[in-house]
Amino acid sequence: MKALIIYVKENNFNAVKQVLFNNEVEAITYFDVMGQGHLEREATERIVQGYKTGEKYTPEFARRTRIETIIPDSKANTVVEALKADANIQGRVFVFDVNESQDL
Repeated sequence: MKALIIYVKENNFNAVKQVLFNNEVEAITYFDVMGQGHLEREATERIVQGYKTGEKYTPEFARRTRIETIIPDSKANTVVEALKADANIQGRVFVFDVNESQDL
């Protein structure tokens, strides 16, 4: 089994979800997270007490979505290649071996 951990921009979540479902990945977990990394952080307008200031700044941390799933070894390369082929998806995927799991 392989574990996929995928980090993408918030607005890429639906595209990733569609790729996973198209490849018959049925179970996913996702989290809204904040972080730094290789993805660009977009400049936003600073708002003070409800008023737009016109001042732009780049936040130290950016909002991202973390998506996790466990899939059979045979699907791992197909799913990763499908994610890479979708031009709408910007992010990073980590692939890990899962040696054991237990039902509780």
